[in-house]
Amino acid sequence: MAHRNTSQAAEVLPADTIRVKPLKAEITIDVVIPALNEESCIEGLLHDVMMARQHGWFQIQNIYVISDASTDQTDNIVQRFARRDDRIRLLRKQERKGKQDSINLAFSVTSADVVVFIDADVRLANEHSIANLLRHFRDHETALVQGGLVRIHPGFSLNPAKQASYFDWTLVDSIRRRKAMSWWSIDGRVMALSRDFYQPLSLPHSLADDQFIFYSCVQQRRKFVWAEDAIFFYGPPESIADFSHQWSRYFFYTNKSRQYFGEELIGRDMSVPGLWRTIMSSIARHPFCGLMWVLCYGIGKVESMRGVSFGEYERGLFWTKSNPLSIQEVRRLRDEGALV
Repeated sequence: MAHRNTSQAAEVLPADTIRVKPLKAEITIDVVIPALNEESCIEGLLHDVMMARQHGWFQIQNIYVISDASTDQTDNIVQRFARRDDRIRLLRKQERKGKQDSINLAFSVTSADVVVFIDADVRLANEHSIANLLRHFRDHETALVQGGLVRIHPGFSLNPAKQASYFDWTLVDSIRRRKAMSWWSIDGRVMALSRDFYQPLSLPHSLADDQFIFYSCVQQRRKFVWAEDAIFFYGPPESIADFSHQWSRYFFYTNKSRQYFGEELIGRDMSVPGLWRTIMSSIARHPFCGLMWVLCYGIGKVESMRGVSFGEYERGLFWTKSNPLSIQEVRRLRDEGALV
């Protein structure tokens, strides 16, 4: 990936910033950022998390960046930020082992009341995004909270990946408002887990991290919350090939989840009534975006039928490639108050 330009670097936290140590809080938090070659976006997310508003009832103790043997400047950037904020800790793996392995590593090092996972290409909508995610744990019953994710509108762009990914977001958002958790709408980009829920978990490499965590929550009949007001932004895939590859992964891991959790849980508890009617009505509202999405979906289906990259999926070696949001895009979304 290309190095960040000077205009992007200008957003980095000022060197003379002093972090005041908060008082003892009701709920302790560890933030975990899995990363693989994220030099183009890790600065923005670290800046957001460092500046996130904390309230008297919760405290962010540690901000772990787990580098999956990154080969770019990711590790150096994190170490630079760690000199400014002693909560930031770099955990570097010498060998690439995948996101599931990074999450298991996080479970082994944290003892916080709540652990928050945020993908490196995500940005916070505002300083309250994390607080809005965490407030649901104050009932001491919630096990899993998913953040509200917003994709940038592609505007008049002819980039088919941007159009397809925006349609995917509008479709998922529509489905999630009808059914908070389904096999169609779960997303691991931003999720928070309570300690009594995450401590017994150990993710298999052959299952998707988000599917395993969310389906475990359903199987254990634990409380799940979709925090609609905890808004986070994320960018589109880099290309049609990447977006289609994500669909191929999805088909692979969904079949694996059926074998692991059972057809009844996946087919009954996670089903989406009237799914194809929702898809067709969404295409009618967004025809160009919808057609690009259908193209990506079809390519992903063909890749799945051919077993493309199944060996890598089995070992958990995948990573979502996306275009990081520019400073200008993030500022515009924040100024517009997108769904906040």
